[in-house]
Amino acid sequence: MGTLVHSNFSLTEAFCMAILEAASCGLLTVSTRVGGVPEVLPDDMVVLAEPDPGDIVQAIQTAISMLPKIDPQVMHNRMRELYNWHDVAKRTEIVYDRASKCPSQSLLECLSR
Repeated sequence: MGTLVHSNFSLTEAFCMAILEAASCGLLTVSTRVGGVPEVLPDDMVVLAEPDPGDIVQAIQTAISMLPKIDPQVMHNRMRELYNWHDVAKRTEIVYDRASKCPSQSLLECLSR
């Protein structure tokens, strides 16, 4: 059995854990280009499409043509390197550290942005 494709067609999405899980299982992902999805996986692990039926069909065709070059074990190993808990914790710490150094704002100021 060859490599399969994971599809993720949302109109809105923040950080999509499902595409990480699919890549970790060695699946190439086809997803709509919404929210934070374009930032989650490297370009060679995801084919992005606009939330338009014609663009989605084209992205699926592109993904199918990429399948012979996909090695699920290599993809899994890359995901282990990209998203290991030590690095995730370090990046989270950096975000919280930067946030703690920002000047305090009132609720009204936050809502007016």
